[in-house]
Amino acid sequence: MSDPLELGPVIGALALVWAAAWIDFRTFRIPNALVLLGAGFGLLVQTWGSGLDGLLLSVAGLALGLMLMLPFYLFRLTGAGDVKLMGAVGAILGPAALLQALFFSLIAGGALGVVYAVAAQVIQGANGPLERYGAMAKFLWVTGRLSYIPPSPDEAMAKRLPLAVAIAIGTTTSLLWAG
Repeated sequence: MSDPLELGPVIGALALVWAAAWIDFRTFRIPNALVLLGAGFGLLVQTWGSGLDGLLLSVAGLALGLMLMLPFYLFRLTGAGDVKLMGAVGAILGPAALLQALFFSLIAGGALGVVYAVAAQVIQGANGPLERYGAMAKFLWVTGRLSYIPPSPDEAMAKRLPLAVAIAIGTTTSLLWAG
């Protein structure tokens, strides 16, 4: 996208990420139809606005979004819907604006994770994640080796986090930052 604040792509990107955030928050899923619609919109609007150059930038943004999020999926840190959503954001915004949106999305995701962990500790008391993280840190300090203690099934951290909310916050922040 030559001008990251052209109105059509901005409105399309914001509509996509906030719709996905709402659905993911309620269901912990991002529908394929939504991300396909977003990617198609990105390809169409960029081709319409900039011709072949716009199409190539849109495809590059789509591929970059998928490629950068794929390792998070492979390490089971995110779901496939989050990967596809970031690809659709890349198709709408192009690769340069995608990198900024991804940067802010990762910051938002980390912040939401910390808030989630602290809230879980307050709600669950001694069985919360901070005690588990403390035990892992103590093991590292004493032995010099890394360890991982998985969360118990009833711990809040064993539950999924709706990452589309972080993607929506990050994308919105990046678009505001650019403007």
